[in-house]
Amino acid sequence: MKKILIVATIIFSFQFSILNSVFAQNWTRFTMQNSELGNSILAMASDKKNVKWFGTELGMARLTGKTWTDFSMFNEKLKGQYVNCLTVDANNVLWIGTDDYGVIEFDGSRWTEYKDEMKRLQMKFISKIAIDRNDVKWIGVTLGGLVRYDGREWKKYTSNDSELLSDFILCVAVDKGNKKWIGTNDGLSVYDERRWISYTKQNSKLPDNIVPAVIIDKNDVKWIATLGGLVRLEGTEWTVFNTSNSPIPCDQVNDLAFDPSGAIWMVTDKGVALFDGKNRWKVYNDKNTIIPKDVLRRVMVDGQGSKWFGCSLQGLVRFIAQPVMGRVVNDKGEPVAGIKIKCGNEEAVTDANGDYYLEVATNATVTVTPEADGRTVEPAEIKLTTVKGASFGNNFEVSSGMVAQGTSTERVVVNPYLEQGYITISMESPVAEVEFVNSQGVSIRTIPQYKNEARITISKMPRTNYTLYIRTAKGEKKLLFNLK
Repeated sequence: MKKILIVATIIFSFQFSILNSVFAQNWTRFTMQNSELGNSILAMASDKKNVKWFGTELGMARLTGKTWTDFSMFNEKLKGQYVNCLTVDANNVLWIGTDDYGVIEFDGSRWTEYKDEMKRLQMKFISKIAIDRNDVKWIGVTLGGLVRYDGREWKKYTSNDSELLSDFILCVAVDKGNKKWIGTNDGLSVYDERRWISYTKQNSKLPDNIVPAVIIDKNDVKWIATLGGLVRLEGTEWTVFNTSNSPIPCDQVNDLAFDPSGAIWMVTDKGVALFDGKNRWKVYNDKNTIIPKDVLRRVMVDGQGSKWFGCSLQGLVRFIAQPVMGRVVNDKGEPVAGIKIKCGNEEAVTDANGDYYLEVATNATVTVTPEADGRTVEPAEIKLTTVKGASFGNNFEVSSGMVAQGTSTERVVVNPYLEQGYITISMESPVAEVEFVNSQGVSIRTIPQYKNEARITISKMPRTNYTLYIRTAKGEKKLLFNLK
């Protein structure tokens, strides 16, 4: 019995080591043991030089290349201090939001504190600093409302003196029209510096009034993280993605970020989800990555396309690769499982849904190639150039027949049913002229008005090689056809 246990332990350890080596290629975890971080990641930012900044319960740390620096030693105000938010402005100046010392500005050498303003406006427990299109800073204060700073004047908005829904500010985002989208624990407030608009569960399709994050895409579509799922708001159209209608791992969405391809990365209480914004998803958790089984609070995509996930209690996880995803179906649109997909040194096999998943290096130029055991696959390959973000929709179709080639713009597939003694031809045109020409160039048989997918009996035709011509109004296609 002991021998069996030892063998099982060795097998498990071997499998675990293989799994870890796969994860280690693209995934890295940082904790207090291998970095200058605290265990709770509260804020993240990447500046214009791709220097990373991290706010924790123990202050602030910087990562330059592979070198970590604990910035608590450079500024006493950060020592043992909760750094809740970090924002980089157009001049590469870092704006730091803390618990007890309000807002601190750092330009790389000089620290600027706003002590008088912090006391006058009661700016403790800073939750978010957003910068609008006029370089105005909008500062969210937990239990303290919203503060506007234009470089000269400070102004505070609260639920008592404005239409701000709540003084408990969780996030601030700025859209293309310079409107401020303010997430609170009582709903979503929108402010254009003239009037306020409020969205709650009571007057909209917002699934929950607690809004931890809002991001806005290049088309000015708003993506809203709530405790009731992810929300897409385009104009007046609301779409909610939750565990009942999507693969999202948890309804509590804590933070959101776009990668360079426009794909959405979100962190939840039960792992990470990647979403193309339409219908394709990928979920990462402690089962398929080194992400710890912990609540994930923050997500950031840096200038090199690396993804960073901040945990509540177990440090930081970095993912450096770019996901490549697609699907393989047959000519009826049904999923095809078991198809091997190759991409450089990476391989994947399609699952029961026909889906495959690969990870490639950032900025790589790669070719994705299916291996279908002699079956015809279209396209034969997909070339991806300088991959900088998640790549979805790299789809292939496995044909049950043979694809004809030629000048016609339409797809023509010859489906052989040789044991039954017939073939059919699938095409876009309703009618075609079909001609069988033998290897000597002699026309053996012509069907002037062949109808799409009609049977052509071949059982009595001479057993030889043919060139099969299919001619439609869109042009001609041909196929070498062996009837021996």
